[in-house]
Amino acid sequence: MKHLFSIYGMCGILWLGSCTPAATQPGETLFTTQEDFPNLLNVKNVPAQPAGGELNLFSDLGAWSGYALPVNQSRAFAGAFIGPMTMSGRGWVAQTLAQPTLLVNGEKYELARNTQTAKYLPGKLVQDFKDARLEFTTELCFATSRTAFVRSVITNLGDEPLSVSLTWDGGIFEKNATVTKLDKGISFNCPFYGRRWGANGQTVILRNEPPVDEATATVFFRTADEVMAIGNDSLRAIEKSNFLLQPGKSYTSEYTQTLTLKGEDMDTEIAVMESIPFDQCFADNAKRWNEGLQRVLSADSPYMKENAYRNIAVKALMTLNSNWRTPAGDILHACSFPSYTGFIGGCWSWDAWQIASGNVFYNPEGAKSEMLSLFDYQAENGMVPDFIGYDKARNNWRDSKPPVASWGAMNVYKATGDKEFLGEIFDKLYKFHQWWYAERDHDHNGICEYGSTDGTLIAAAWESGMDNGVRFDGTKMLKNEMEKAWSMDQENICLNSFLYVDKLTLSEMASILGKQELAKQLAEEAEVIKQYVQTKMYDSESGFFYDIRLDDRSPVKVMGAEGWLPLWAGIATPEQAESVKNIMMDEKHFNSYLPLGTLDVSHPALRPTFGYWRGPVWFNQVYFGITGLKRYGYDKEADLLTRKFMAHAQGLMTDGPIHENYNPLTGEVLNAPNFGWSSALILRLLLNQ
Repeated sequence: MKHLFSIYGMCGILWLGSCTPAATQPGETLFTTQEDFPNLLNVKNVPAQPAGGELNLFSDLGAWSGYALPVNQSRAFAGAFIGPMTMSGRGWVAQTLAQPTLLVNGEKYELARNTQTAKYLPGKLVQDFKDARLEFTTELCFATSRTAFVRSVITNLGDEPLSVSLTWDGGIFEKNATVTKLDKGISFNCPFYGRRWGANGQTVILRNEPPVDEATATVFFRTADEVMAIGNDSLRAIEKSNFLLQPGKSYTSEYTQTLTLKGEDMDTEIAVMESIPFDQCFADNAKRWNEGLQRVLSADSPYMKENAYRNIAVKALMTLNSNWRTPAGDILHACSFPSYTGFIGGCWSWDAWQIASGNVFYNPEGAKSEMLSLFDYQAENGMVPDFIGYDKARNNWRDSKPPVASWGAMNVYKATGDKEFLGEIFDKLYKFHQWWYAERDHDHNGICEYGSTDGTLIAAAWESGMDNGVRFDGTKMLKNEMEKAWSMDQENICLNSFLYVDKLTLSEMASILGKQELAKQLAEEAEVIKQYVQTKMYDSESGFFYDIRLDDRSPVKVMGAEGWLPLWAGIATPEQAESVKNIMMDEKHFNSYLPLGTLDVSHPALRPTFGYWRGPVWFNQVYFGITGLKRYGYDKEADLLTRKFMAHAQGLMTDGPIHENYNPLTGEVLNAPNFGWSSALILRLLLNQ
């Protein structure tokens, strides 16, 4: 089957020769269109309750809702689309809002017993059922960020007329909903009472408290003869009764599903969706996705000449698209969840900046919005919060995140050429840059430390993005001069590599915007960091870069992924880069079965399965490492590590989701699936960016 990944045989642990994907053969056609990429991700699941269980779904256009396909064994849901699930924290609204029942000549047409296919294509879901007499095809795509369209076609394949009846039945989980009958539609207003963990680990719904939120699920059956509510949680739509379908002819059913959140105007949404013809919606969907795919797949990259890698690139696009949210609640600019699995309800800062760097290749306007989203809440002193939520009361001000915002904004600018965007965001970026030196440079030497606003080490470790990294085990906190400013007692190699790139990037932006004096100043400041890192933060004995203690400038000798950030930044001397490269390529340190983990695999604190940042492979660090090798001319090594990662990361070359992190010793998936920055940076790497 042309959409399946292929690799040669079993993969060796130490050598790549036997584990690279099969290259496209001479004469083999490269995949290019929406239809060429079915089921790169498995989104088949039926929830038994609003929260918990497997959670894989499809979303598009920044919707706060998503849908799944029924599992193959679930005959009860054949022909239905599962969901919607809402992304504001409440979970699944329904198992399905519309389950078809089809009668042919008075007998039930058993959809699940006939030849069937179910496909998740980039941008839409499709199910098809067929026997000698009749074909039933149903497809779902998003028309707006709040509404999905479902088009179903019944075709008479035989030589005789068929008497056809079609009804739709559906319902929601919430029994305390308020139901409203509309013209050919039903609206369920669902209160959300919030959840707490019970003593046995089960989710408890607190219905004795006032609702904390609400969502409204509305279904309009445009072509149905009759629509009725059944109680407060169910509906039935009689599409057609005993409709005579002539040989070779088709009947088309159309209905919409809309999910709106608290405070959103349903009347406005109805007016918009009613102005969109169904056929136009599906045609526009194909056009948008095919054009986006073409922009990505036509990139000048050797990986885009092989279908296996084109599949991974498109899987990354699909993941990014399902994580992207339009403004809602207290989120004022569209931005992406790190993952719709486990990170629902808001956007994290350095996630957003890395995600925008990949999302820009398909969704450039969304990437610009993503870059601005966290800055909507930038503090007067320049600090950017770690997290902003659908409910801004949850915004996290205990810490910020590594300064990769300017790098992300420049990636967006280079892909779009939008100088107006650069002008809009520059002052915000520069203000954030200055904040680091005002509140995270304990001894005012121009070299910064991670820290926190509350003086806790845990928040300072969060600020690094490498939450429980081994290098922080013996760290203490120091009070800085500003009221709510604390620093670790060690200068961080990754932070100052990021700040070096920040200065050079801001300098380039300033030059583009006609701020030549500032551009010169920033470039000179970057040189100070470069000299310091080369002479103070590199250990010639071990040949690696480390954090150093503030009191005696001694290295914190933990070999971690942060040690190759100077290569990514371009700070290392050629000799230093060669030494770091040798350590990265050594099987005893970082070139494990799945390469470039966050901790030297020989370190006694390695916890590959449950370590989080104590050994698992995080793809942003893989990206920084591989692009760092390329910067110093180690293209062969970079290519070997790229292919080894793609071949050995569990599920990446089949229909598994892209994960938050992986086990370096086995390639086993760990933590959240459908992860944004992994997808964004996999995409950048495969596009040779």
